[in-house]
Amino acid sequence: MSEPLAAGFPPVPSDEWRQQATKGDPGVEPVTELEDGIRAKWLYTREDQVVPDPAGLPGKAPFVRGTRSGHPWQIRQEQTHPDRTVANREILEDLNGGVTEITLRLDLAARLAIPPGSDRFAGSRGEDGIAISNLDDMSVVLEGVYLDLAPVALEAGAAFLPAAAMLAAHWRETGIAPDQALASFRADPLSALAREGSLPFSPEEGLEQAAWLAVEAGRSYPKVRALGVDSTVYVEAGATAAWELGIALSTAVEHLRAGGEAGLGPAEVAGQIEFTLSTGPDQFLEMAKFRAVRRLWARVLEECGVEESDRHSATYARTSGRMITWIDPWVNMLRVTTATFAAGTGGADGVTATPFDSALGEPGPIGRRIARNTQIVLQDESSLGRIADPLAGSWYGEVLTDEVARAGWQRFTEIEAEGGALAALRSGLIADSLAEAADRREDELIHRTRVMTGVNEFPILDSEATDPEPVDREALARLDATRLAERPELNGLGELTTTPPAERFAKAVSLAVSGARIDEMVSALAGAAADQGSGVDGSGAANSIRPIEPRPDAAPFEHLRAAVDSHEQSGGERPRMYLACMGPIATHVNFANWAKSFFEVAGIETVASGALDGNEAQVEAFSQGGFEIVAVCAGRKEDPAEVAALVAALREAGATYVYMVNSTPEINEASGADEVVRNGVDMEAVLTATLGPLGITVGDRDRSSGPAGEGER
Repeated sequence: MSEPLAAGFPPVPSDEWRQQATKGDPGVEPVTELEDGIRAKWLYTREDQVVPDPAGLPGKAPFVRGTRSGHPWQIRQEQTHPDRTVANREILEDLNGGVTEITLRLDLAARLAIPPGSDRFAGSRGEDGIAISNLDDMSVVLEGVYLDLAPVALEAGAAFLPAAAMLAAHWRETGIAPDQALASFRADPLSALAREGSLPFSPEEGLEQAAWLAVEAGRSYPKVRALGVDSTVYVEAGATAAWELGIALSTAVEHLRAGGEAGLGPAEVAGQIEFTLSTGPDQFLEMAKFRAVRRLWARVLEECGVEESDRHSATYARTSGRMITWIDPWVNMLRVTTATFAAGTGGADGVTATPFDSALGEPGPIGRRIARNTQIVLQDESSLGRIADPLAGSWYGEVLTDEVARAGWQRFTEIEAEGGALAALRSGLIADSLAEAADRREDELIHRTRVMTGVNEFPILDSEATDPEPVDREALARLDATRLAERPELNGLGELTTTPPAERFAKAVSLAVSGARIDEMVSALAGAAADQGSGVDGSGAANSIRPIEPRPDAAPFEHLRAAVDSHEQSGGERPRMYLACMGPIATHVNFANWAKSFFEVAGIETVASGALDGNEAQVEAFSQGGFEIVAVCAGRKEDPAEVAALVAALREAGATYVYMVNSTPEINEASGADEVVRNGVDMEAVLTATLGPLGITVGDRDRSSGPAGEGER
């Protein structure tokens, strides 16, 4: 261009801009407070530039601009259906529909190594994952999948080594050459420890197992990554961006230490690591986070003496589970789309998009289809797969990346000062810090200083959701328990503990081919202590910590809605309340809309009067509707005496409780209402109290009740 873009426009002095932006209020600072003490200014100028070229070049250290210039990110889809045949069908549908990678999430029975003959097997078989116990099960799930074209990632918790052995045994059985096998074993014992609270072996032994698995994978499977750093469990429990980065880095350093003990150099360990970070709907913060994690990891590897070209590891994203809700689940699509956009443009090597209906049960065909098509549209139709790091050069983007990186590094140093990720898990530093962050976030949601569309703002009462496909887990558990018990006792399991660490994975593969089950191999690896118990529960207190409890964003509001749903399903009527609107529509509509949004959060249907002529018409509409509770919506120009007269008339007509939707202080005081509701009140407390007189008792909420909606619907 021959002249600046702003040519012809007079310059605006910064003090004049600030005067306009703050409406002349000297007490208003033009910044927005983000988490971790990060403050985003409303305006960035050239003076905010960090350095002339802070991001560097794509594909070059410190890899702020990513490692995949000119290539789209991988579209990874998670499979969790308990039924192996159904899981296989859905995997093939996903791959034929554009998915490039698959995650197999093993069920709770496999992840906790619960034997099929135990009482706990019935309650955990097919729970939260695919029912896989042995090679036959794995082969059913992966039948027809071209494993030299479609990488498979595993989510197996503490059973990472036996699960990897099952996959490798399947490669062997189907003729996939070791140098052509594609996979991520994602061995992350610390994430499993954090999620479950205990392991069938000591965490140190788990890290050692993972390190030797990396040794064998690097030696025999050049296209396989063995190690995982999964921070999603911490984000579900409340981790901010800085805490997530700090925990992820410290976990990766634990892998570096264990890998060094196994004879691996830092660059070799880095090549075996796959980071999985959570990605949420705060677009710019998430973009900055993915840029920052690569910068920080490159810094760690630099300190370890790694050459510039090797100072990176694969970095994947999974859309945040804490933002998914069964209340108005269709809105989940929008959050997932924004989160996927942020991770993809932030340089993630692959993204897993959560199906919008996953909080209702097993995701249905439409949920899985939209999850994968969201990524395809972003990559191809929106051309986001063709660009590298669009945030580069933005004064705001570069400053935000720098601030997120510094905040993450501070958390990392705090964890390392505690002795590392494992020590911080054992001491409770991580659990306490995340709980504190979750409390702050929950308080913001309850007081609506943080909004969640469809949940604490603009709710919908009659959202049509997809019906989850029913799964008979009890029948599945019975059939599998019988089937797995038919196999004769297998010799050689004890050899896992006597086999040299550098050959243990190969031995596990041979055992898998012979028919060994995942729980048997975990028990053998755990030794006598696990043999005397039942998987994780038999591991002893030395291997246990306080688990990291998930804190879904929508939990307070789901609790309210679940109470109302239960009331209706038991034959009760939907709770309703009357909105007495004063004056012309133009003067009260904003108040009425606010009241509708506020009270319907709890599932209370609001019926607005509209513009009525006088108190008699209001009383008649209230009485004919059979209401008990009313909220008065009066414009700021209404006569306080008239508002008080309306409240008195409604009380005389039978109103048991009258709310005043916040108007002027004079109107609020004169109204004589029982309570004034306004922005910033404790929504959970107010709405719980509102439901009581309507015949709905809201029980105490367990803040560690698990994923959104679980156990309440």
